[in-house]
Amino acid sequence: MTGAESVSKMKGSRNSMTGIHIRNSRIKKNRFRMTRKQVFLIIFLLIIFMGSGIGYVWSNFERTQIGYDLSQLKKEELKLMEINRKLRLEIATLKAPQRLQAIAEKKLGLRQPTSEQIIVLP
Repeated sequence: MTGAESVSKMKGSRNSMTGIHIRNSRIKKNRFRMTRKQVFLIIFLLIIFMGSGIGYVWSNFERTQIGYDLSQLKKEELKLMEINRKLRLEIATLKAPQRLQAIAEKKLGLRQPTSEQIIVLP
Protein backbone atom coordinates (compact mmCIF):
# COMPACT_ATOMS: atom_id res chain seq x y z
CA MET A 1 0.00 0.00 0.00
CA THR A 2 1.28 3.37 -0.88
CA GLY A 3 1.10 6.41 1.35
CA ALA A 4 -1.69 8.02 -0.62
CA GLU A 5 -3.91 4.95 -0.34
CA SER A 6 -3.44 4.71 3.43
CA VAL A 7 -4.28 8.42 3.84
CA SER A 8 -7.50 8.04 1.82
CA LYS A 9 -8.37 4.93 3.82
CA MET A 10 -7.83 6.84 7.07
CA LYS A 11 -9.98 9.68 5.84
CA GLY A 12 -12.83 7.27 5.12
CA SER A 13 -12.74 5.79 8.60
CA ARG A 14 -12.46 9.16 10.40
CA ASN A 15 -14.68 12.16 10.41
CA SER A 16 -13.30 14.41 7.68
CA MET A 17 -13.83 17.61 9.65
CA THR A 18 -12.69 16.69 13.12
CA GLY A 19 -10.47 13.76 12.40
CA ILE A 20 -12.16 11.74 15.19
CA HIS A 21 -12.71 8.07 14.60
CA ILE A 22 -16.46 7.31 14.70
CA ARG A 23 -17.87 3.85 15.06
CA ASN A 24 -21.43 3.52 13.97
CA SER A 25 -21.88 -0.01 15.21
CA ARG A 26 -24.18 -0.46 18.19
CA ILE A 27 -22.61 -1.00 21.57
CA LYS A 28 -23.08 -4.55 22.75
CA LYS A 29 -24.55 -4.75 26.19
CA ASN A 30 -22.83 -7.06 28.61
CA ARG A 31 -25.50 -9.56 29.44
CA PHE A 32 -25.48 -11.13 32.88
CA ARG A 33 -24.58 -14.76 32.39
CA MET A 34 -24.24 -17.41 35.06
CA THR A 35 -22.64 -20.79 34.94
CA ARG A 36 -24.45 -23.95 35.92
CA LYS A 37 -22.57 -24.10 39.20
CA GLN A 38 -23.76 -20.61 40.09
CA VAL A 39 -27.37 -21.48 39.21
CA PHE A 40 -27.26 -24.64 41.33
CA LEU A 41 -25.63 -22.75 44.21
CA ILE A 42 -28.36 -20.08 44.12
CA ILE A 43 -31.10 -22.73 43.98
CA PHE A 44 -29.46 -24.62 46.86
CA LEU A 45 -29.22 -21.45 48.97
CA LEU A 46 -32.86 -20.60 48.23
CA ILE A 47 -33.93 -24.08 49.31
CA ILE A 48 -31.90 -23.76 52.52
CA PHE A 49 -33.38 -20.32 53.20
CA MET A 50 -36.94 -21.47 52.53
CA GLY A 51 -36.45 -24.61 54.63
CA SER A 52 -35.17 -22.62 57.58
CA GLY A 53 -38.10 -20.21 57.27
CA ILE A 54 -40.60 -23.05 57.16
CA GLY A 55 -38.86 -24.69 60.12
CA TYR A 56 -39.07 -21.48 62.13
CA VAL A 57 -42.77 -21.03 61.40
CA TRP A 58 -43.48 -24.71 62.14
CA SER A 59 -41.65 -24.57 65.49
CA ASN A 60 -43.63 -21.48 66.51
CA PHE A 61 -46.85 -23.20 65.51
CA GLU A 62 -45.94 -26.29 67.53
CA ARG A 63 -45.01 -24.14 70.54
CA THR A 64 -48.41 -22.44 70.36
CA GLN A 65 -50.21 -25.78 70.09
CA ILE A 66 -48.29 -27.16 73.09
CA GLY A 67 -49.27 -24.04 75.06
CA TYR A 68 -52.94 -24.63 74.24
CA ASP A 69 -52.65 -28.30 75.18
CA LEU A 70 -50.93 -27.42 78.46
CA SER A 71 -53.66 -24.92 79.33
CA GLN A 72 -56.34 -27.52 78.59
CA LEU A 73 -54.56 -30.13 80.73
CA LYS A 74 -54.26 -27.69 83.65
CA LYS A 75 -58.02 -27.04 83.48
CA GLU A 76 -58.67 -30.78 83.44
CA GLU A 77 -56.30 -31.27 86.39
CA LEU A 78 -58.17 -28.65 88.45
CA LYS A 79 -61.47 -30.30 87.55
CA LEU A 80 -60.21 -33.74 88.59
CA MET A 81 -58.78 -32.37 91.84
CA GLU A 82 -62.20 -30.87 92.66
CA ILE A 83 -63.92 -34.20 91.90
CA ASN A 84 -61.33 -36.00 94.08
CA ARG A 85 -61.98 -33.58 96.97
CA LYS A 86 -65.74 -34.16 96.70
CA LEU A 87 -65.30 -37.94 96.62
CA ARG A 88 -63.05 -37.89 99.69
CA LEU A 89 -65.67 -35.85 101.53
CA GLU A 90 -68.35 -38.32 100.48
CA ILE A 91 -66.25 -41.26 101.70
CA ALA A 92 -65.73 -39.52 105.03
CA THR A 93 -69.50 -38.99 105.42
CA LEU A 94 -70.28 -42.57 104.43
CA LYS A 95 -67.78 -43.91 106.99
CA ALA A 96 -69.06 -41.70 109.82
CA PRO A 97 -69.85 -43.83 112.93
CA GLN A 98 -73.19 -42.07 113.59
CA ARG A 99 -74.40 -42.86 110.09
CA LEU A 100 -73.28 -46.49 110.29
CA GLN A 101 -75.03 -46.90 113.65
CA ALA A 102 -78.25 -45.40 112.30
CA ILE A 103 -78.20 -47.75 109.28
CA ALA A 104 -77.49 -50.76 111.53
CA GLU A 105 -80.41 -49.96 113.81
CA LYS A 106 -83.00 -48.92 111.20
CA LYS A 107 -82.33 -51.05 108.14
CA LEU A 108 -80.70 -54.12 109.63
CA GLY A 109 -82.56 -54.18 112.93
CA LEU A 110 -79.38 -54.40 115.01
CA ARG A 111 -79.12 -53.02 118.53
CA GLN A 112 -76.59 -52.76 121.33
CA PRO A 113 -75.82 -56.14 122.87
CA THR A 114 -76.97 -56.88 126.40
CA SER A 115 -74.56 -58.02 129.06
CA GLU A 116 -75.70 -61.68 128.67
CA GLN A 117 -74.84 -61.61 124.98
CA ILE A 118 -71.23 -60.55 125.53
CA ILE A 119 -68.80 -63.46 125.88
CA VAL A 120 -65.22 -62.77 126.90
CA LEU A 121 -62.70 -65.24 125.55
CA PRO A 122 -59.69 -66.30 127.67
